[in-house]
Amino acid sequence: MENGGDQEEPKIELFVKAASDGTSLGDCVFCQRIFMILCLKKIKFSVTTVDMTKKHLFKALPSLGTKIPFLMIDGEEPITDVTEMANYLEKRLAPPMYPKLEPNNPEAAMAGTEIFQKFSKFIKNSSQGDEERLQRALYIALVQLNEFLVRRLPDEIDDDTDENSPSERKFLDGDQLTHPDCNLLPKLHHVRVATKALKGFEIPEDLTGLWRYLNAAYETEEFKKTLYPDEEVIKTWQKHMESSAQMSRGNAVHVAPKAS
Repeated sequence: MENGGDQEEPKIELFVKAASDGTSLGDCVFCQRIFMILCLKKIKFSVTTVDMTKKHLFKALPSLGTKIPFLMIDGEEPITDVTEMANYLEKRLAPPMYPKLEPNNPEAAMAGTEIFQKFSKFIKNSSQGDEERLQRALYIALVQLNEFLVRRLPDEIDDDTDENSPSERKFLDGDQLTHPDCNLLPKLHHVRVATKALKGFEIPEDLTGLWRYLNAAYETEEFKKTLYPDEEVIKTWQKHMESSAQMSRGNAVHVAPKAS
């Protein structure tokens, strides 16, 4: 898979999680983040999917353990930390030759950062006593993101603009995808798909800023190109739910009975 122009460029290889069929693109939010960044940088690169059930057969993995994704540039030492990958690519593929992906507004980098953690706790929960509390925590995090998306950023306000009127921007930092979007959008996609399929919880329609944001993402080539079937998301989180429930049952068995 290649992107980019005709200029001499570094050789970039991205290794990502394969889907359940062992070959097509898998549902890893961290893999998609780096994949999106490379697409936005409009550079040539290759993508190799790794079947995680057969990773012991993959020649590049022994020295890397189970780290996926990982990035190789010009045959240098592989980068396995996702944040380090994003920072390295921004520094190495800098303007004017490549687009700048750092946001202009610092707030954009912090928006929605708690959502995936809240979602993970909610989706893995098997205790009815905690269900309402965890769903509420996720809902509040989604509301906070929605509030950010409908609030105008400083560069959306001028002498002719009512600063209290809702923002119409497409993404976190404006109308162009930036690093924070590459981090947040894959996670929001998992939230949308998995909570509806496995918990019967849907992102409320009245969170109009959040839905505008998601729908804008689904229209971009960079997001569509790096996406995977919803069924892959559901399978992954179903396994997490089953594992969590099994662990909870095991812990319950080992709880000593109270003395009478």
